[in-house]
Amino acid sequence: MLRPSAAVALALSYVSLSSNAVAEQAAPPPQPAAQRVVVVHTGDPGPKPTEWTAPDGERRTGRFTFGSYGRVMTAIDGHGRRGRDADLVAHGSRLDEDSYAELQLERHDSYQLPSEPSAATTKMVATLAVGEPLFHQSGKFDATLAVRNLYIEAKGWLLPGLALWAGSRMYRGDDAYLLNWWPLDNLNTVGGGVRLELPRSRTTIALHAGANRLDDPFQLQTARRALPGNQLGATDVLILDRPRTVESLRVEHIFGLGGGAGLKLVGYGELHQLPSGQRETAPGRYEDLPADSGFVVGAQVTGFTGERDTHLSVFFRHARGLPAYGGDLSVPYALRLDKTTKGATDSVAAITGNFESGPVAIQLAGYLRSFRAATKEEFDFAHLDEGIFVVRPHVYFGERAGVFVEASYQAQRRAALAADGKGLMGGSMTRAALVPFLSPAGRGSFRRPQLRAIFSFARRSDGARALYPTDDVYARRNVEQFFGLEAEWWFNSSYR
Repeated sequence: MLRPSAAVALALSYVSLSSNAVAEQAAPPPQPAAQRVVVVHTGDPGPKPTEWTAPDGERRTGRFTFGSYGRVMTAIDGHGRRGRDADLVAHGSRLDEDSYAELQLERHDSYQLPSEPSAATTKMVATLAVGEPLFHQSGKFDATLAVRNLYIEAKGWLLPGLALWAGSRMYRGDDAYLLNWWPLDNLNTVGGGVRLELPRSRTTIALHAGANRLDDPFQLQTARRALPGNQLGATDVLILDRPRTVESLRVEHIFGLGGGAGLKLVGYGELHQLPSGQRETAPGRYEDLPADSGFVVGAQVTGFTGERDTHLSVFFRHARGLPAYGGDLSVPYALRLDKTTKGATDSVAAITGNFESGPVAIQLAGYLRSFRAATKEEFDFAHLDEGIFVVRPHVYFGERAGVFVEASYQAQRRAALAADGKGLMGGSMTRAALVPFLSPAGRGSFRRPQLRAIFSFARRSDGARALYPTDDVYARRNVEQFFGLEAEWWFNSSYR
């Protein structure tokens, strides 16, 4: 974890480097008059690209862009405690999510030789994420930081429409905004991939391969060992080291329906592999962990009008084995006796959409999910069925202010007997929220920035309260209140 002083130094270094880079572009080395620098004016925000011609005739263009996604929330409940996420399901409403922000720096360059008909381009992306707790919530000069992207993508080098990338990347498709969730594809690996946009077609094929390794005894274990010979002291020895490798294939085609409308079809698949390993259970005692694997298959159908972000998407995803436990960053649990995930399944059907007309907009999202762990027991708390449906109608007053109401219902059921012995564990929750907001960028469900005041009320069933530990206030109260202020923004982001 970086100390705040290190983060500040990093930020100041970036500002200095960016300033120097822009200055260097504005004043490149002296060149012959016939090859003088020409500034290209564009409508892009931020620093304008600078173009120059090298002595060998190569034309180069480069520019920096800064982008960000973020939300900052402060809230209390009806009893003066800090507001808290109330969801029962794995992917609930984003209305009460914690504060989070991404700071994204991109460098775009193009290179064109006199012998080439078109330029080759590169894009370098670096994304730093900041999570809770914020300084004002802890009083500590510390921060939770993560590098979410650090990769280079190149286009135009070999074939028209071909892009190559390598590095550390959040690798995602379309999201269900109201649930802050990517129902079909959401990978986080260090690796690389290729993407081919077929010429004279609206078909895109993307192939990716990468790896990640979690700091968890399931994948990583170190032990303290004495130094050999007559040396004093000890050192850490890597006992277990088994990164997960992931390959994915995505095929997308868009059918034009005229007037900007269209139909997007997506076919998707993943393969996951985990090597065998050996873990220390006690000094001098070890257990073998077998190799494991799994796969994902899925599809998406999206219809869109091409006007005001109006669309409707339907997703289906089925996972078996390793990825059934929540994706590539999950740690499997409730394993078979042979310590593998063989037999685990996770099936999801999801829907998300948006409709806008005049001063009215309606967003919706929901899913149904059935998960079965690798254990063969009929009654196991890990086996789960759950679902949620959220609808958010908006009304705008003028161009830059409005109010929306969000209503949701969510429920889950576990394959374990309830404490009273009557039926299975599980419960439901209904929630309603009134949210006045300001939208300086104008009307639109996806226009940002947005400033909101949130008044939310949630009611849990008796079964839902029984899912929490005895001393948890959610186990004692059947009605929760949430009063918050939130700011949300995005601009120049790779994911918007």
